[in-house]
Amino acid sequence: MKATICVTSLLLAILCLSFTAGPGKQYCNNRFQFCMEYPDDFKAEGESGNGDGQTFSAPKGTAKIAAFGQLVMDPADIDENVQPGTDPLKYNFKSVTKGLKLAYQVIKPNYYIYSGTNNKGEIVYCKTAKRKIDYMGSASDVFQTIMITYPAAEQDKYKDYCTYIAGSLK
Repeated sequence: MKATICVTSLLLAILCLSFTAGPGKQYCNNRFQFCMEYPDDFKAEGESGNGDGQTFSAPKGTAKIAAFGQLVMDPADIDENVQPGTDPLKYNFKSVTKGLKLAYQVIKPNYYIYSGTNNKGEIVYCKTAKRKIDYMGSASDVFQTIMITYPAAEQDKYKDYCTYIAGSLK
């Protein structure tokens, strides 16, 4: 009887781990010096020509993950309507969330996270971190981003990946 309970408990533990285990493949971006994991069943679309990132697609194409980096620019150099000294992270957040119906947002000194709905009704979940890296021989600030976009009907399917994103790019 004890053996049956032990075996059953072990099988349940293995089954639970298989459902809660994180994504299975890894992508590392050399240019912006970050790595991220993505689900085994997603297809890598190939890194962009300038090496700033890559997109990954779900088997039926209903969900996409984007992982990319970019140099941090002074907002006043990008937009003449912005005052010098504007926080680049906050400026970037405002730019990328324009047009989204936000349901959740967190803005910290070195990262932000948001979740919202785009104009197609899809859920967009994103984390962007600001880091200082050795970029082409000099210390430079960069943004490192992981974002998933998926149909609202598949929220239960992708909520664990959103949790993964929130804990990534530390």
